[in-house]
Amino acid sequence: MNNNITKGVVLVSLLILPFLVYFIFVYSAEENFFVTLDYVGPKTAEKVVVDGETRWDTTYYTVPDFAFTSQNDSLVSAQDMRGQIYLVNFFFTTCPSICPAMNFQVKQVQDRFKGYDDFKIISFTVDPEHDTVEVLKAYEKEIGALDGRWHFLTGNQDSIYNIARGFFTNAMEDEEAEGGFLHSENLILVDWDGHIRSGRDDYGNLKGVYNGLSTDEINTLKEDIKVLIAEYEKKKSVDEYNLEKKRKAEQNG
Repeated sequence: MNNNITKGVVLVSLLILPFLVYFIFVYSAEENFFVTLDYVGPKTAEKVVVDGETRWDTTYYTVPDFAFTSQNDSLVSAQDMRGQIYLVNFFFTTCPSICPAMNFQVKQVQDRFKGYDDFKIISFTVDPEHDTVEVLKAYEKEIGALDGRWHFLTGNQDSIYNIARGFFTNAMEDEEAEGGFLHSENLILVDWDGHIRSGRDDYGNLKGVYNGLSTDEINTLKEDIKVLIAEYEKKKSVDEYNLEKKRKAEQNG
C-alpha cells in the first residue's frame, strides 16, 4: 500500500512540477519568451524615476485622445479603450465600393475573437452628416456586429478626419471618389496602452497596417492579434505576481 501511495505522490509531482516551473520562469519573469509585435510611429526618449533612480526610457507613439458618439448614443473615448486591444478602420454606410468587403473581413476578425472580452473594434464613419446614431445602429444589425464589441462612431467631421491622421491613415471628402468620400481600406491594431502595434512581412519590413480587403492580410492580422493577446495576458500575470509579492513583503515587513 505504501508503494502505491509513493507512486501516486511521484505521479502527481510529475504532473504539477512542469506547470510550476513554467509559471515561475515564464509568468513571473519580466521578459517575454516569444516574439512580440513591433511599435508603430515615432518614439522619444524621456527621463523617468524608478525606485528613486533617474534613467532614460523609450516612450512609444500613443494614439491621440478622442471621444465620439457610438451607435448606442453613448460616448466612446480613447481612455475607455485603455486596457483593451482594439482594431480601427474608417468607412461610411452608403459606401458603394470597398466598405462592404472591408467590413465583411472585419466581421471575420470579430467572430474569431468574440470570446475574448478585452478585444474590441472601432469603425469611424467618414460621413457623419448621414451616418447618425440611428443609421449606425441599423448598420450594426445589418452586418451582424456584436453590440458592445464593435463600436461605430460618429461626430464632428473635421475631428474624425483629424483622428484618422492620428492613426496614420486618411479620410476626406472627394467629389471624384465613389460615394463622395475617400478613405483607406487599412486596419490599425492598437494595444491596451494606446500604442499602434504591427507584425513584419516576409522580408522583415514593419507592416504598420493591415489591408482590410486581403484575405491573406486578414489571416496575418488574426495571428498577430493572438500574439498581442498572449503578450497582454503575460503582462497581466506579471503585474498580478509582482503585486502579490509586494503585498506579502509588506505583511512580513
